[in-house]
Amino acid sequence: MDKKLEELIHEPVFRCFYEISQIPRASFHEERISEYLLQWAEARGLSAERDGSNNVLIRKPASPGYEDAPCVMLQAHMDMVCEKALGVEHDFGRDPINMEIEGDWITTGGRTTLGADDGIGVALAMAAFEDEGLAHPELEVLFTTAEEDDMSGAENFDAAKMKAVKLINLDHTCDREIICGSCGGMQVDIRIPVIADKPPEGWAPYRLSVSGLKGGHSGEDIHRGRGSANVLLNRMLMAVQECCDFRLGPIRGGTFRLAIARDAEAVVWMPPSCLEQAHAKLQKMQELARSELAATANGVAVALEPASHAPEWAVVSPARVIDAMALCPDGIYQMNEMLVGLVDTSDNVGEIYLDEHELHFVIEIRAARESRRTYLFQRMQRLADIFGGTCHSSNAYPSWHFQPKSPLRELCVKVYEDCFGEKPEVLTVHAGLEVGYFSAKRPDIDAVSLGPECKNFHSPSEALQISSTRKMYGYLRRLLAALG
Repeated sequence: MDKKLEELIHEPVFRCFYEISQIPRASFHEERISEYLLQWAEARGLSAERDGSNNVLIRKPASPGYEDAPCVMLQAHMDMVCEKALGVEHDFGRDPINMEIEGDWITTGGRTTLGADDGIGVALAMAAFEDEGLAHPELEVLFTTAEEDDMSGAENFDAAKMKAVKLINLDHTCDREIICGSCGGMQVDIRIPVIADKPPEGWAPYRLSVSGLKGGHSGEDIHRGRGSANVLLNRMLMAVQECCDFRLGPIRGGTFRLAIARDAEAVVWMPPSCLEQAHAKLQKMQELARSELAATANGVAVALEPASHAPEWAVVSPARVIDAMALCPDGIYQMNEMLVGLVDTSDNVGEIYLDEHELHFVIEIRAARESRRTYLFQRMQRLADIFGGTCHSSNAYPSWHFQPKSPLRELCVKVYEDCFGEKPEVLTVHAGLEVGYFSAKRPDIDAVSLGPECKNFHSPSEALQISSTRKMYGYLRRLLAALG
């Protein structure tokens, strides 16, 4: 183990984060981390229970003098997004997460996602429950599952088990902000039928790839101009279409609907005589993409290389595929009309697949207003209808609406000012938070969301700031003491 990391994990928060990072915890595969948290609680004499979704609810009695204070819940999700860089060998069902210290940041060296989203939220709550010097009211902590996919852990949790009337969600990624609202969203799958046949005689397969983009969270990073590899792949195919006759083999773009696509590729069948023209077109497009994305992804790379072991089929009408890709909405649809700089409605075409039977888009729509979410979905339905395909929605989750009056929010602001001498920003976010489910089930609950600085989450560049984590744990301790 790196010496700096070894020293760091002597601190309770980082020790807890390191320990849970040794346990695989992909969405829908949380059995081991759930069991670990249950045993962790029982070893400390804490009341703990697990439900059928592997959510874990733990309780701790109030410290002396706080017995009459209202119960407070801490909440974080135990699962993580599992993304790895191209060429990296990592089994998320077996391998621990590699951690490295880079200055003031914990990273994986760019190999895989770190899992600070929301492993650091879990670790903050664990450290608070272990902290014998912490003054606090009666505490509950709820560790949920499947947040990074369909939020079914939060959806299935029986809110009648909650004694708390105040909830502190620990799934935010900026230590200067207090979050008091979030958008809703849903998954959309568009499937468009295609006809494939054997490639023309004498044509050869080539692999057209787009890589080197930064990626990121499909909601919180959608406005940062990082570019989508799926959109760029479509533009590259359109450029080649201008100079060459070709057919399309398999397409695979992106890996997860909740992450902006970093890489995409397509098998292109064409006459070898067209290769030089195609290379020239793609070289110009690569320069254009690097210019457009100079601030966020100037290392974008476009390659056209011989494809070994390509399947012996090609879609008869590549224009059908390219047109559908071009017409599928992607990116920001509407900015918030009252809060400057906040995205109101967007969608992310996170995954694209083409086989010999169909073109498949996997999309995440996010919206603060259900009416705008519905309209975007209707546009996608029309697209599917035009091409004789299907369009289905799933995994919908509710918004968490901003409350004009919130004593917890007011206390959070006051304690923050007392701790740091400045006011935090009070915001809503263009991302889904599990608080939407809890507030829908328990309209009386008063909630906020907090967390330390984490950047590039949902990508192998994910990094957690060490000093910010220390700052937020100190703040959480002061906040819990003030809730008495």
